[in-house]
Amino acid sequence: MGRARKGTWKRSGDHFLVYVTLPQSAVPGAKDRRLPGIVVRKGVNGRTPTEADLDKLAKLYTDRPDLALARLAEEGRLPDWVPIELVPRDALLRGATANPTAASAAGSLIETVASYADRWLAWRDRQGYSSIANYTSGLKGQVLRVKVGDTTIGEKPIAAITRDDVKRVAAHFRDEAAAERIASHTATRYFSYFRAMLAAAADEDGDPDLYVRPDNPALGVKGPPTPKQQTRACFYPDEFLQFVSCEAIPLNGRRLVAVAVYLMVRLGELARLRCEDIDLAHERITIARSYDSARKREKAPKNGRARSFGLEINVIPLLRVMIDEAGGSGIVCPINVYKLADVFTEYLDRAGLKRADLRQRSRTHVPLTMHGLRATGATWAARSGRYGAIELRRVLGHQKQETTDVYFDEAQLMGRNVGEVFPPLPACLLNRSGKRSGRR
Repeated sequence: MGRARKGTWKRSGDHFLVYVTLPQSAVPGAKDRRLPGIVVRKGVNGRTPTEADLDKLAKLYTDRPDLALARLAEEGRLPDWVPIELVPRDALLRGATANPTAASAAGSLIETVASYADRWLAWRDRQGYSSIANYTSGLKGQVLRVKVGDTTIGEKPIAAITRDDVKRVAAHFRDEAAAERIASHTATRYFSYFRAMLAAAADEDGDPDLYVRPDNPALGVKGPPTPKQQTRACFYPDEFLQFVSCEAIPLNGRRLVAVAVYLMVRLGELARLRCEDIDLAHERITIARSYDSARKREKAPKNGRARSFGLEINVIPLLRVMIDEAGGSGIVCPINVYKLADVFTEYLDRAGLKRADLRQRSRTHVPLTMHGLRATGATWAARSGRYGAIELRRVLGHQKQETTDVYFDEAQLMGRNVGEVFPPLPACLLNRSGKRSGRR
């Protein structure tokens, strides 16, 4: 039978250091299990500790390694090889408060949620994820400021976040949405950012620099209620023809709107559409790239996959003219699609389109925007009867079928006397515009 473990101590200047070696079962595979020395400056009632006092303290820390780890956490001196589950959560919080330098150090066992959020956001940015600005503002401006007891979520060590903390964050955003201080969709998004970050922190198979805790406290926590699907405004065919025929709107702007509707693509995809992507002989198009407006660079389409599909017959004459004017190669659209989005409402005014649904925004309704032109095309496609649910999903590049099915519901709500969807385009769009002013 081996000797009982009791720890050791030694004098170091004006204080003593107590050393504890963790049992092998606590850190299997670790060669050196000895913890850094725990500082002891004074004994009982402020007197210098005796050898007997130090022996007892070394034995206590050996029998109760959680107390030793708590002390080291509070001093900001926990070694990285210590499994985080061995450290009391309240000690992590005290350590982060007492040692802001250690709390902001990447990978520190007392690294705060705020520090970890910076690293996680930077990682997402490097991976090329979209909506990085939304994630940044949502986390830093909202989630990290949520109060939990006497502190905020951002000030707590990420390793010390509990299931109750996650529930408090969810309750905070439920209350904010119920009081209409933020929109229900926004509350749901903010909580989803927090949940995604915690999932990364507990993902053993993910980026090793982001793996900082063995469990995900957000699993099974019910977030803010999923808001009802908002209705989206879309052009009626007669309104669309009124818009694209309006001579008060620049020709290239009208053409871009027509192409956006008939191709049913995202703005970023439209911005990087090349003549070579369009096969007029076989009446097909391939969406192979998109544009990252935040990073000012080209990227893959959403979900990382290219897609090909047949063209609506009535857009082919316009595409033929635009390709010819582009010289048969390069970017099809000669203007900045994002700048057109900024003046889209003004163009609605010029076209005399005043229908309330096109303009008004509410908790249940989204007005017509340049991005919404894709929704117009998708709703028309569902209305036409020429597209099955799965086929339309592939055309739109949706990951989930339920995202596509929304447009079949919208198509039923358009009304009866809406006219022919994807109508022949007016001849004014096919007039030669002359020399192109430049390419994006």
